[in-house]
Amino acid sequence: MKPSPITFPKVPSLFELKQGYPGLKALFFDMDGTLFNTEEYHAQAMFMIGERYKIRPPYSPETVHDLMMGKADHLVFDIIKDWEGVPKEWTAADFIHQKNANLIEILAKVDPAKYFPTAILSLLKEAKTEGIYLALVTSSEKVVTEELLKIAKVRDFFNLILTRDDCPSHKPDPWPYLKAMKESHFDKSEIIIFEDSNVGLEAAISSGAHVIKVGWY
Repeated sequence: MKPSPITFPKVPSLFELKQGYPGLKALFFDMDGTLFNTEEYHAQAMFMIGERYKIRPPYSPETVHDLMMGKADHLVFDIIKDWEGVPKEWTAADFIHQKNANLIEILAKVDPAKYFPTAILSLLKEAKTEGIYLALVTSSEKVVTEELLKIAKVRDFFNLILTRDDCPSHKPDPWPYLKAMKESHFDKSEIIIFEDSNVGLEAAISSGAHVIKVGWY
């Protein structure tokens, strides 16, 4: 039986993490909903598509949210491709391109402080100062990931960045986290993974590393 992740209601300090995990050598972060509180902006990007093409989901807004939460965009497209209003000629690539363009347009107008807490920045700074290996493992595409990191000015904190474009399999498959472990050269017992969504948590738990469920958003 796989262990349940521990939920942290607020961003921990590096001191707190080292107390709980004495052999800590690396921190792996999911991006949306974990490093950045950007889920609402992804929802806005989807809403813009829905408005433009008059898309009508066959479910309630709450069900739509639950269906899409934490899923990579190609999986979201698999969910919506037969909905009323979705262009029949669209491929997953067409959908992803449109959604990412919307998201970048939205984020360009938002103060990063609204989705990137100072407590996370402090943790990154502490970890970098003390030589903790930092990896970002996200189901978002490279273009959006790099844009977000650039806007928030945290690109240089990370030793490794793995996006959807870098992985043949995606969460809930543990492949991205196993790849990050291999690249880091650390054992799973020396790694903490921060995740928020069900699919991300499933991938993290299956990797065998320590897992913290994000409760600060």
